[in-house]
Amino acid sequence: MKRPIFEIYASLVCFVTIVCCSVWLGMGLYSLAGVLKPKITLDSWRYQRHQSNRQFQQPALGEPIFLGPPSAVEAYKPEPIENLSDKEITEQRLASYQLELQSEVRKNQQKLIKSLIAVFICLPLYFLHWRFLRLK
Repeated sequence: MKRPIFEIYASLVCFVTIVCCSVWLGMGLYSLAGVLKPKITLDSWRYQRHQSNRQFQQPALGEPIFLGPPSAVEAYKPEPIENLSDKEITEQRLASYQLELQSEVRKNQQKLIKSLIAVFICLPLYFLHWRFLRLK
């Protein structure tokens, strides 16, 4: 009686680890694409905001951004770009775009590491339980 229950358990573990591995591998591949080509995974709003000086000059949000714990809230509202020349605005826009790309690469590196950790946890579990199934 114990043998069939153990086989069901081992089969379920194998199935769940394969599903988890598939999901994490997909997320890892997407993150790898983001590390190699961050322009691809950069969200549309950030990408479009940095395509022209006119879009870059528009306020990011209409509402202020609140920083800090609720008891000591500080409102931060980005200052509008004052009468700057087109060259200065372009320099600010390109510098901001580079920071966005660096941030995107870092975020995708973190996701890639998480994916690799999950896959390296799933694979030994799968092979261990698959071996138990094959020993029957």
